[in-house]
Amino acid sequence: MKRIQEKYGLLIIGIIIGIVYAVLTRIVFGDKATLASITYLFVIPTILGIIPLMFVDKDKLRAYKTFIFVPWLTLGCFFTTLYLFGIEDFLCVVILAAPFFILATIGSLIYVLFQINQEKKNNKLFSILIIPFLLGPIENMVKSPSKIYEVKSEVEINATPKKIWDNIVEVKTIDPKEYNMGIFNEMGIPRPLNAQVNWKGLGGQRIGNFENGLKFIEAITVYEENKKVSFNITVDNSSVADEIFERHVLNGNYFRFVDATYQLKQTNYGKVKLSLTTKYLLTSKINFYGKFWGDLMLKDFQDRLLAVIENRCENK
Repeated sequence: MKRIQEKYGLLIIGIIIGIVYAVLTRIVFGDKATLASITYLFVIPTILGIIPLMFVDKDKLRAYKTFIFVPWLTLGCFFTTLYLFGIEDFLCVVILAAPFFILATIGSLIYVLFQINQEKKNNKLFSILIIPFLLGPIENMVKSPSKIYEVKSEVEINATPKKIWDNIVEVKTIDPKEYNMGIFNEMGIPRPLNAQVNWKGLGGQRIGNFENGLKFIEAITVYEENKKVSFNITVDNSSVADEIFERHVLNGNYFRFVDATYQLKQTNYGKVKLSLTTKYLLTSKINFYGKFWGDLMLKDFQDRLLAVIENRCENK
């Protein structure tokens, strides 16, 4: 034990300081620690790649195992801490992990290239620790751009347009056995349960019910029987569960559903092509990263829902 302390004592201290700093920034940033923040998603992980290396002697810095795996170990312990203490749920950790690990590695490489040719360590580098606390408020003063994106899924169904129509305007309760759960469902995304309509026509209201009590309130804006139906989408905020991911996304200010459209087109070979297109609005300074996850999750949801509709329409 004494030998380990002599050999890795400073490095262990550096890792612990990195973890404490990471947790501190997460607590200070609070609800701003999301995909909408450049400071949290890009600046902080870069600094986290540097902190533990400040406590490593120059000889060890030359080893790739040090400047790559030490920041990774720090981040691994940080994310584990967030998860175990309920600060982030597993899906949030997965989404944050990619940019954090990539940028921490870049930060460590920059530090090594800068420090390796220095005769002595530059203790002034510790001043970088205050950068996020200076940039965060400045970033909040800059208006975030908004952009609408759309995700489209299609399936060909061997059934009549009327039968398909009856299964999309109003959706009967989906039995767990007929819904193929995906990885996002396993990580906390609620699966759809049913959709109830009070009036099948323009102005009608559709309530989409999901697991955990989540509800979407949808007003029918287009109604072309057996051809096309559109709904605008409003999340019932009172139904949002106390899950961290749901609160960040559905009750945050950077993601909002716009509408959803089902469209039916008869093919030349007797089947009907059913498409489901969902539009959503992102308002952040890093919309490209939010779009990546938004497209991925919505496409997964839509494909699984269309599979249920297909099976119901074709199963006699």
